[in-house]
Amino acid sequence: MISRLSAWITARSVPSAYTGRTLIIASHRELARAPDWLAGLGEALGPLLLGVSDAPRDREAAVPGAPEDLPAVALPPELAPARLARLRPRAVVLLGPVDLPGEALRATVAAGARVAWINAEGPAPEGVTFATVLSARDGAVDPALGAETTGDPLAGAVSLPPAPEDPDPERAFCERFAEYRERGHPILLAPNTGPDEEAFAFAVLFAVLQKTAALLLLAPADPERHEPVYRDAIKYSLPIVRHNRFMTSYVPRKNRVYYIEDPQTLQAAYACADITLPGGTLAATRTPPDLARPLACGGAVVTGPAASGDAPEDEVRLRRAAETTGLIRRGEDPDAVAGAILETLSTLPDAGQRQTRLTRWLERQATARERVAARLAEHLGAAPAAS
Repeated sequence: MISRLSAWITARSVPSAYTGRTLIIASHRELARAPDWLAGLGEALGPLLLGVSDAPRDREAAVPGAPEDLPAVALPPELAPARLARLRPRAVVLLGPVDLPGEALRATVAAGARVAWINAEGPAPEGVTFATVLSARDGAVDPALGAETTGDPLAGAVSLPPAPEDPDPERAFCERFAEYRERGHPILLAPNTGPDEEAFAFAVLFAVLQKTAALLLLAPADPERHEPVYRDAIKYSLPIVRHNRFMTSYVPRKNRVYYIEDPQTLQAAYACADITLPGGTLAATRTPPDLARPLACGGAVVTGPAASGDAPEDEVRLRRAAETTGLIRRGEDPDAVAGAILETLSTLPDAGQRQTRLTRWLERQATARERVAARLAEHLGAAPAAS
């Protein structure tokens, strides 16, 4: 009874200053990722209001880092019909996957508001006519919606370092894995791993081995952990080769782990890997992940669920853009990461095609914010600044 009364009061307690604005509806997580993008969007669309779809009450709807003059209200599905009716937005922008009743949005459209959907993904609200649908990646929504692929405007432009100078121009290092290459067995690389990440990587390897033979190149980040991690690895009963004790020309195909303990060898290993599992994404560690290096080297990347260390802002934006647009895949646990690896391997283009794809992706990201802002202004109409 009390909770219903609280919801009733919340639904009706809408300040008059919040009415008639362009309403941006998304989860708290999505909104918190791009306060600078929100600030720029206000310049194109006029006064904005944030509708936080997973905040039960207004006091929990504040978005860290958002401009001080950008208010936020709770807009969970159960409150959406009543609050939308009272807010009377001039336009609605849905951001990311939608968890709102189609009925509430249809009523808003009937009242004269246009609805746009950006970073569109998953099922669309039933019966809603959109002014425009923009997705971060191809195939994210029903083709009938006619979505335009724009890249991820929340991340915006990102950059990669120049491809590093080839540390192994004659490919002598990669040649040692020839028996795997000849049989089409994938080579995985887990670089700069921290505590608990080696166990995660081994669990991924075991899951992959249920479907295909494979080799894991493992390189812990901390030199002080090299010996204890190696001893732990032996306990998994996986045939392991230690690089600094490797004495033959080729790694026998019965081996499952190639253990790397120096940075020079790790740099050469990036050129050999089919897929990189960056350390710092498999479990929370003090080492921030490095996605830029394997991407710059032309490799495929699959990340785990973690965000580690104090990653530079450029790296955070790169990961967000790459995951959101589908440039790289992500898994929430070892089985999911293994599934993402196998899916990536099934569609992995050759090196030249990967480089072309990466160049086009960078170009698309470079213009994502401008393209989305232009489409929204075109289909929703620009509004005057707040007086």
